[in-house]
Amino acid sequence: MLAMALETAVNQVLHLDKESPSRVKKLENRLLQLDLEGLNITLFFTFKYGNVRVRLDADGTPDTIISGTPVALFSMAEPEDADWGLPDSKVQINGDASLARDLERIFNKLDPDWEGPLTGMLGDTAGYQAAQGIRQSVEMARETARTAGKMLSDFMKVRNK
Repeated sequence: MLAMALETAVNQVLHLDKESPSRVKKLENRLLQLDLEGLNITLFFTFKYGNVRVRLDADGTPDTIISGTPVALFSMAEPEDADWGLPDSKVQINGDASLARDLERIFNKLDPDWEGPLTGMLGDTAGYQAAQGIRQSVEMARETARTAGKMLSDFMKVRNK
């Protein structure tokens, strides 16, 4: 269920940005393994027809293996926190690092059009207001995640001393 939910969410957001499917197409025939440390979950990502597929198993050898705690992996999505590649970050990348870089670029360039689908469903005024609310909520969620990640990181440093 985790893999299906993640796949659905990722593709829905990617398809709100008209450029993302063509960017994802460039990753076809590549396999990414993501190891969520502490949760003992491994996810496999493949790319086909501009969509991302997420599975719990895969045929073939991954081109890239990324492993880390969920907090450390989430920090990869924040371009302001560019220290995820440093040894202290607890993120490991093995294999073709360009796949990880290409994925990071796709998500950093992501500019979803929340307004288009919402105005079609709710009308111009309500759709615009709902899109503004989503943008503000997304930014608030990012800020909360950054703060929580920093607090957890600081706590772990103090705890390990």
